[in-house]
Amino acid sequence: MKIGVVVDNEFDHDHRVQKEIRLLQQEGHTVFVLCFDFHNTYKSYADLTVDRVKIPKKFRDLLVLLSTNFSFYEFLWQQAITKFIRKYNVDALHVHDLYMAKAGKTGIKKSKHNIPLILDLHENYPAAINSYEWAIKGWRKHVVQPQKWFQKEAAYLKLADQIIVLSDSFKQDLTKRFPFLNPDLIYVHPNMPDSESYQAFENTDYSVDFSSDLPTLFYFGVVAKRRGIIDVLPWLIELLEEGHSFHTLIIGPTDKADKTTFQNFIEHPLLKNYITYIPWADVKYLPTYLKKITIGLAPFQVNAQHDSGVANKLFQYMYGEIPILATKCKAQQQLIEDSNSGLLYDTKAEFKEAVKQLIENEALRKELGANGKKKLLDLYQQNADQRFLDIYK
Repeated sequence: MKIGVVVDNEFDHDHRVQKEIRLLQQEGHTVFVLCFDFHNTYKSYADLTVDRVKIPKKFRDLLVLLSTNFSFYEFLWQQAITKFIRKYNVDALHVHDLYMAKAGKTGIKKSKHNIPLILDLHENYPAAINSYEWAIKGWRKHVVQPQKWFQKEAAYLKLADQIIVLSDSFKQDLTKRFPFLNPDLIYVHPNMPDSESYQAFENTDYSVDFSSDLPTLFYFGVVAKRRGIIDVLPWLIELLEEGHSFHTLIIGPTDKADKTTFQNFIEHPLLKNYITYIPWADVKYLPTYLKKITIGLAPFQVNAQHDSGVANKLFQYMYGEIPILATKCKAQQQLIEDSNSGLLYDTKAEFKEAVKQLIENEALRKELGANGKKKLLDLYQQNADQRFLDIYK
């Protein structure tokens, strides 16, 4: 089958989409990708055709800002998708994220090709956009009007022939809120790492410029208040002030809206001596970092967006046999409790107590870490990350 995949990013660093494509190719499918070109330098792919829509990133960002109430962004994608379908004569269109559904469906209609639309939900988009600082603060909230996406959600979901979600809990949430959805046409595809790639990374034995003699807390991902990492920084300072010894390693870009707050924390007179911040690292270095850390942090703020799926960092911690310390977001709580792979917290006091417990109890760390790795291997054995392939059989 010829499958057209559409993502509204530059594709090269979208590991979830790249993993899906590799799995589709292993099943014998031919995949074509349509994505953005922000006038950067991009990878070439020997076994994959990638078409790019050239557009200045700032102009794209403006169209996104206006996209709730105006159709400029959808029209841009609809035009590109129509040409894409005709050019490659694809048998199915696989678009990523809720807001791409209408452009995908209209593109199919305009192409005059009778093909299915598969909608791949990377998140609970209405909840997500209502948590983004750029969308809910200042003058932008009046332009973006993110709350309207709660009303638009049903209409966009109706456009899809099949839907892919991150977790069983989000699937249940969708079918409960939208009875018109057929649960048999919703497929769960968790954010599990690409095991083949990670094994290759380990075999290459990449080195990283980080080491600490202290127990190390680790956070890997976007640094933002909504991700919870900024919430726990003052608690870490309190633990240091109380005499507990540990280091914190944070790797990931900082949301523009939170840069000043985050910078103030990492320059704190005490914390600055016990924290390392790296703005970005290629995922190929992650297995090496995992060998140097003690506790994996998943401090997401509990809300409908973070309830929708398990972030890939939890599976990454499990891959590295690292005990997890996490908030009680629905999907990640279920994973951690089912596997006994970490500790959960609601409050500052519970967080601090869990950090102390994990730092002081090596046997507990090893037990939780081993449980996490076993759970991840079981999920691979069950092909939990390949069930979406049934769509194309």
